[in-house]
Amino acid sequence: MSLPVTAVARVGVLTRDCRAAAAEYARFFGINDWRLADCAGRTADGREYAHRQAVGYANGVGFELIEPKSGLWADELARCGEGPSHVVIPTADWATLDAAQTAAGLASAAEHAERGGRRRLLDSRGPLGGLGLVFADAEALIPPGEPLQLPGSAILPVQKLYQVSVMVRDLDTAKERFRALLGVEAWVDIGIDSAQMPGCTYYGKPVEHTARLSIGRRGAACFELVEPLSGPTVYRDALDRRGEAPHHIMVTLAPPQDFERAAQELANRGIVVGQSASIPGLMAFSYFDGGQPLAGLFVEVIQPLADNWLDLMFPSPEIARIVVGD
Repeated sequence: MSLPVTAVARVGVLTRDCRAAAAEYARFFGINDWRLADCAGRTADGREYAHRQAVGYANGVGFELIEPKSGLWADELARCGEGPSHVVIPTADWATLDAAQTAAGLASAAEHAERGGRRRLLDSRGPLGGLGLVFADAEALIPPGEPLQLPGSAILPVQKLYQVSVMVRDLDTAKERFRALLGVEAWVDIGIDSAQMPGCTYYGKPVEHTARLSIGRRGAACFELVEPLSGPTVYRDALDRRGEAPHHIMVTLAPPQDFERAAQELANRGIVVGQSASIPGLMAFSYFDGGQPLAGLFVEVIQPLADNWLDLMFPSPEIARIVVGD
């Protein structure tokens, strides 16, 4: 029995200054409307916690930027540093969630009422490669707090949350755990090999490296698991720095000319391309290193090099749907 996962409502990111991070997210993603709130509660074992959070949305893609003060999130920030931490999953089926947690032996780390709704953080980081899971009902998904207006326009359009990517040490083990706990049954395996992908770069320099990854989907929720193998990669950097943990998201497919314009504008702001590669005639992909401005979040952008690139890469429509959704 798996947890009731059908979509990802928000991506959670830990930061040392949520207001400053929100200002950068406004400039990167074009999120102008935020809610800023101070939150507090107790964990399941009775420890107090407190944090400030900023919540905003771009075209339905939600971000909650959490600035820990004490307890729960503060422990993770001290251990892993700034960066993506968890996903918020909408649910109204608490009975199924309770039963699935019991079957999996998965404890709740914290639960509290929010705007008359329920929000529950699961103790999922161990089995899910450092990925935290927060389940929330419709009322709890309405962000609390005071409105915060911030200037900015999207450098690249936010189309949808194509995937959340997690760095893991053992891809096969991670896939089995995501399958068992989240019900992600369909996976697409992809190899990253600079010998077959011309133009591989690591922070602007040619590089030789390999990695393996799998993309899995359940409903509208898509997860990518990445195991670095050899050579310098942003994947290896992340594992060495933060351990197994969420690393990047993909929200945009951009034509090459739009990508180049965005890359230049972002470089002027200190956000550079950490890694890139291409499959000639099909597609190129790059990772923007959000670093301090985006509180450690990397953002992947795919550049289609042919109108039918998905058909050429993935002849099966079902496989293509797993990768980019409907």
